[in-house]
Amino acid sequence: MSVHEKTKSGFQLDPAEVLRVFPKKTETPSNEQLETSRKHNENSAVSAEVNALQQQIATAEVERNREREQLTDRIESLQQMLSDEKSERRQLTALLSDQREITTRQQRQGFWGRLKGK
Repeated sequence: MSVHEKTKSGFQLDPAEVLRVFPKKTETPSNEQLETSRKHNENSAVSAEVNALQQQIATAEVERNREREQLTDRIESLQQMLSDEKSERRQLTALLSDQREITTRQQRQGFWGRLKGK
């Protein structure tokens, strides 16, 4: 910025120089209104996106809970099935072991014991 002339009251600046450095703000209220409406539109778009994402999260939570319940039910049914199979295996093992004891007693008697039926 250049000084036009120096006076007793101070420096006198050329008005063109002052306007070059510090331009006038024109139509400030309308610019602010435009910026405000643009920001509002951006905020409403972001708000809509946030709402959509929150809805997706809620849907995912419901789905996750449903799948968790299904898997828990499946685990319980498999545990019950395993318990039943163990019980059945024990019963069959007991039956097989009983038959082996009978056959081993008959083998111990020998030929004459079996012939006489003792």
